[in-house]
Amino acid sequence: MKVKHPKKARTTATDNLRKVIDAQADTGISPLVSQKTITTQSGEPSYTPRQEKITKLKEAVGLTQEYTNEIISELNIINEEVTITRDYADAIIRTVRGPLLVLNKDLRIISANEAFYNAFKVALNDTENRLLYDLGNRQWDIPKLRVLLEEILPEKNTIEDFVVEHDFKDIGQKTMLLNARTLQQGPDKTSLILLAIEDITERQQLEQQKDEFVSIASHELKTPITSVKAYTQILGQRFRKAGDNKSVELVEKMDSQLDKLTSLIGDLLDITKIEAGRILFHESHFNFNELVEETIEELQRTTEKHRITKELQPGVTVYGDCDRLGQVLTNFMTNAIKYSPHADKIIVRTVVDKSNVTLCVQDFGVGLSQGDQARVFERFYRVGGPDQATYPGLGLGLYIAAEIIKRHKGRVWVESKKTKGSTFCFSLPMTKQKK
Repeated sequence: MKVKHPKKARTTATDNLRKVIDAQADTGISPLVSQKTITTQSGEPSYTPRQEKITKLKEAVGLTQEYTNEIISELNIINEEVTITRDYADAIIRTVRGPLLVLNKDLRIISANEAFYNAFKVALNDTENRLLYDLGNRQWDIPKLRVLLEEILPEKNTIEDFVVEHDFKDIGQKTMLLNARTLQQGPDKTSLILLAIEDITERQQLEQQKDEFVSIASHELKTPITSVKAYTQILGQRFRKAGDNKSVELVEKMDSQLDKLTSLIGDLLDITKIEAGRILFHESHFNFNELVEETIEELQRTTEKHRITKELQPGVTVYGDCDRLGQVLTNFMTNAIKYSPHADKIIVRTVVDKSNVTLCVQDFGVGLSQGDQARVFERFYRVGGPDQATYPGLGLGLYIAAEIIKRHKGRVWVESKKTKGSTFCFSLPMTKQKK
């Protein structure tokens, strides 16, 4: 059974009605009620009130038709603009270098760009209008991908840098970085999902090779440095016995530089372990204030200019790796000494509440800009500026410190003003009680 389009049916009916009205108006007869024609004494027809109504109706129908034509013209313009916009968006999608999918709310593929077809060796006919999980003989039915699209994305609407690893039958093992965003389209707010896919397999392999190289090189460097340090100490003892104080002073400076080199190598080893997830923590319960006081005592010996003041609340027992947390304390205090060359005071304070213990190290040195504060805990980041050469280092210490605190489920931050000094803090949760 053929069904007429409602809009077309209404147009035909309107046209027919207008034709009837036009015909009857010309003859002066109502299309609805038969009536006699009234003539004047001169024999000319006289228009009745009903005829006047018909004339007005005729004029109204004419105006309606004009308005309809204008609306149709406007709709044609809008449709043309929508088509241009759609073609523009489609051109952007298809020219993006990385693989990109457009999905509907049911996770069926509306479209994909050329980069997707080339990267994953699939054909257009086997892709569009297919459920994402069914692609390539269900090779895309990946548990982590389901978590992303069905659990995380509906809640957040935007996902960035979500890593998924999968072994594809046709292209092998791949590590993908996914970015997804939910969009609302049209007056009915239809949901669309943009899924951008970046293949980081090669980059990850290069990162792994680099980490392995740094790890091996660091281990190989530690052996000769340990030997050189031992020879330096022996030389120092001989010079002291001989009363050669000048040579003793030089040997002590060389020994100090060897300590710095050993520390840098240790940082490189730590960062490779952190990146590979191989850094080990030996956790136990210990007195937090004792750790702080021991670290202050050790570092006070390294500086004659700065006085390290402690403002500690009553000690608490925390659960964690005492040595690694001591490494964080040392880094904070060493930086406070290094970056406050014209100050003479450093304050170490602790704050204890029911759920956290917080430690802050405050200096009165060069300070940090807002931009530096946002990036100071990044790997290899060093504060720029004319004084950069004055403060040597690889930019690893704060990154390692932040990672250690994160592994303890804690939080790390900095408060600073340029030329007014900085305060570096971390807090640890006191969730584990000593048994």
